[in-house]
Amino acid sequence: MNSHEPDIAIIGAGVAGLACGRRLFEAGKKFVIYEASDGIGGRLRTDEVEGFRLDRGFQVFLPALPMAKAMLNYDALDLRKFYRGAQVCWAGKRHRLADPLYHPTDAFRSLRDPVVSWKDKWLMLLLRKHLFSLRELPRDTPEIATIDYLRDWGFSDVFINHFLRPFFGGVFTDRELMASSRLFEFLFAMCDRGGTAIPALGIQAVPQELAKGLPVESIKLNHRVVSVAPGEVTFEDGRKVRADHIIMATSEADASRLVPVIVNPKSPLMRATTCLYFTTANPPPPERILYIDGDLHGPVNHACVVSNLAPERAPAGEHLISASVLGAPSSSDLSEVVIEQMRLWFGDDVDQWRHLRTYQILNAQSLTRQLHVGDGSLPAKVADGLYRCGDYCEDVSLNGMLTSGCKAASACLDALA
Repeated sequence: MNSHEPDIAIIGAGVAGLACGRRLFEAGKKFVIYEASDGIGGRLRTDEVEGFRLDRGFQVFLPALPMAKAMLNYDALDLRKFYRGAQVCWAGKRHRLADPLYHPTDAFRSLRDPVVSWKDKWLMLLLRKHLFSLRELPRDTPEIATIDYLRDWGFSDVFINHFLRPFFGGVFTDRELMASSRLFEFLFAMCDRGGTAIPALGIQAVPQELAKGLPVESIKLNHRVVSVAPGEVTFEDGRKVRADHIIMATSEADASRLVPVIVNPKSPLMRATTCLYFTTANPPPPERILYIDGDLHGPVNHACVVSNLAPERAPAGEHLISASVLGAPSSSDLSEVVIEQMRLWFGDDVDQWRHLRTYQILNAQSLTRQLHVGDGSLPAKVADGLYRCGDYCEDVSLNGMLTSGCKAASACLDALA
């Protein structure tokens, strides 16, 4: 770096750190992003395994997110959209719930489906109208648990238990739906406006798109930071670098470990999730739809045939299926238990499925921030020369990651002005 310029160090090459770097680069500032792992993306990583492209945990992309629309090239992401609805697996049957605005024929066929009553259909339309104009996380509405919010709206227990719990339980990694109603309103509005999708080549396409154009030398992989002091960063091998401005773009847990007094003196509570991938040569159902556990028996909360949306994710002649379990069960025979459940959903062809890999993401979402988003963001600047960013500073979503990264960059730029 130019010795006449203040040194800027960003700790972490996840989405927040890369968004921060993008803003600093656009402002003409030099910086270095130090990443502990062997690749960029943080929680948004994709692995190549036997010719398959596996996201580290089942993750969907919400095209309507305002910060994503502002910062990402959707053509480059090559988004593949899900069917607007779900297959609810309940009481030994599959119940298709279709969005009547996008799939009117399918919706008509399921008019008498017991999962959703006429009253629930009407209330869902009213909720969509109520949230239609929402473009950002609401900060001025009452903040209660999502489950209480839904009950206050008058949705039936059948609709809540057999559709809303498993569907939004997958979003929040919690079928009790204790997440903030403000977060629910925002994510519901985003799903309603733009649907859900996955990038054709995997979720890591998102951080890769953010990193495009950044100087190669500005990102250093395999640089694990073990301590942060005013003006100095220390790595695992004992090396130290000078940094006038240090931006903590790590997980909440790592930020607490590196600067516990300033960032968070307590160990943060996190939600976990587990994703299992399977492959088969026998064609599964061809639909681009999410299957959800309407029975709430588990262990799988939701599943999908990933290769139906993105054939690029699997070798020719093979199919890729993901099955998501909430939490981090330690059962050594989890894949066998999952297969038993999937047989109820997909039939005897499941006996031909082969287990590829299991991912357990212990720090999937910040529990504290998910339960209470509050009336504002956490301050990006926490001390002179020290900043933080991450979805725990905003809301637990990709939008929160991007927003917080940009805010940390702005705070740093203000200090440099």
